[in-house]
Amino acid sequence: MTQSQASRTTPHSGEPGGGMRPEIQALRAVAVTLVLLFHLWESRVPSGFIGVDVFFVISGFLITTQLLREVERTGSIRLLDFWARRIRRLLPAAFVVIAVTILAVTVVLPQSARTPSLLEAAASALYVENWASIARHLGFLPWVDYPLPVEHFWTLSVEEQFYLVWPILILAGLGIAAVGGRRRGMTRGRLQIVAVVMVCALLLSFAYSLWLTLRHPFHAERSTPSVVWEFAAGGLLALVPRLPELRLRARVIAAMHYVASWGGLAMIVGAALVPELMLHPAPGALLPVAGTVLVIWGETRRSWLSPTRYGSMRPVQFVGDVSYGIYLWHQPIYVLVLLSTGTNVRSVGALAVVAASILLGYLSKRFIEDPFRTSAFWKPLPRTYGFAAGGMLLIAALAAVAIAMSGG
Repeated sequence: MTQSQASRTTPHSGEPGGGMRPEIQALRAVAVTLVLLFHLWESRVPSGFIGVDVFFVISGFLITTQLLREVERTGSIRLLDFWARRIRRLLPAAFVVIAVTILAVTVVLPQSARTPSLLEAAASALYVENWASIARHLGFLPWVDYPLPVEHFWTLSVEEQFYLVWPILILAGLGIAAVGGRRRGMTRGRLQIVAVVMVCALLLSFAYSLWLTLRHPFHAERSTPSVVWEFAAGGLLALVPRLPELRLRARVIAAMHYVASWGGLAMIVGAALVPELMLHPAPGALLPVAGTVLVIWGETRRSWLSPTRYGSMRPVQFVGDVSYGIYLWHQPIYVLVLLSTGTNVRSVGALAVVAASILLGYLSKRFIEDPFRTSAFWKPLPRTYGFAAGGMLLIAALAAVAIAMSGG
């Protein structure tokens, strides 16, 4: 496993599985499966890291949809409530995985090899792992040429940073609309201005991504500004239901959705099978990003002509439902095996990693994610933010103590 391989992993975010559109859950299942195949059977799926692009688009679509609905309902966005929902949804399971990984690193790895992994764990707990890995690449932190157990948290760090900025951009668009005298609510005028803000964010991010990818591809993959355009593509898709509908015959519209769904799925799988997807994330991610947009736009057409019918099967939906936990657990498992034995897992061992990841993903959802997300105890904002701050500081302190004990 090379350093470049470790840089290309994928997260899971957005809203919980209950009531989720089946094609989105199926996309999640496809994305996390591609990542597992890439890490464990890289020669079969050499560019499976594009699962990250799929998830970024899904996140942009779901979060923007949620924010626009709030604007339609209340006329604005309650930032603290929005960020609190993200905390309750994503941080509890992540904190558990990081804490368990810190303990495993101190037990499994020799003292001389612990410090890089523990530094990444502290950065992951603070959701700045993407910037920490760039700093490592630049020589400001200890450099290693092998993957680290929680290095995949760079994607989650990017998502959390996106969640901090994106609602503020939408509020900025609404503020511009207010200056122009637009009425409250998501009127067509306000919608147009919000759309302009999103398009500007997409174009600026894509231009920066092109520039950075040509000069520092590793930095481009992990820099938040250089991948915002992928989230923005999903965000613009969230505006489509609010636009005037095309006046076409029902059969023509249905055919368009079928073609879009199958074509988008083919684009995602095709991108994953490219021997080495060059110039990623820009323009290399255009294919999976466009494919994801097409599949989501294809919606829930249940005809046998639509992939949604097959993506709605229970095993696919189950994997999509627990994909966040699968993603969190799979890398610590296979990387700790790699670092402790010096060899990649193969055949039966790889299947065991997959099985363990699925099992732990399910247990995480059942006993960590869902209880925190639905518990009335954590609903008050002070408790939510107190949990987030306390968890970050506690895990960072745990990593610091482990580093000190290891002589790092």
